[in-house]
Amino acid sequence: MKKQRKKLLALFLGFQMLMVAPIIAESVSSPNSDFEPISQSEMVIDSLHTQEPPGLPPGEAMVATYYSKCFHGRKTASGERYDHYALTCAHKTLPFQTILKVTNPKTGQSVTVRVNDRGPFTRGRDLDLSYAAAKEIGMLQAGVIPVEVQTITEETRDPIIAHR
Repeated sequence: MKKQRKKLLALFLGFQMLMVAPIIAESVSSPNSDFEPISQSEMVIDSLHTQEPPGLPPGEAMVATYYSKCFHGRKTASGERYDHYALTCAHKTLPFQTILKVTNPKTGQSVTVRVNDRGPFTRGRDLDLSYAAAKEIGMLQAGVIPVEVQTITEETRDPIIAHR
């Protein structure tokens, strides 16, 4: 019985497609249609104007935590040693050496950090700051806080920081 129902349903849907498809095709290809095909070069130019640059969107909200001091001296995913006095961080997907500006929205304090590790691996957390970076934005007591993160590019980098 179930096989017959499936066959009837398939037959019904097939007839529907046979009846509706020519009507749709005619409405799209008719001379009175408002449809105008776009040339390939117009599509490429349009995609260049609408495509987002790599990195994070400006002011993306994330949840940040910081490394404990027990990780000091251990190797990071990038191969360098973790220094809890350096201004570094870990992110799951951003490329190593990406520069981020991390702002504590409650205090307005911000710090510029460099991605040199992968993590955090705790659900709901997006960024692991070094001890020094966490101290600079005033999050040591809280441990985990929401932050605003911006990717710093060569164009947006502060000239003073760029010459260090």
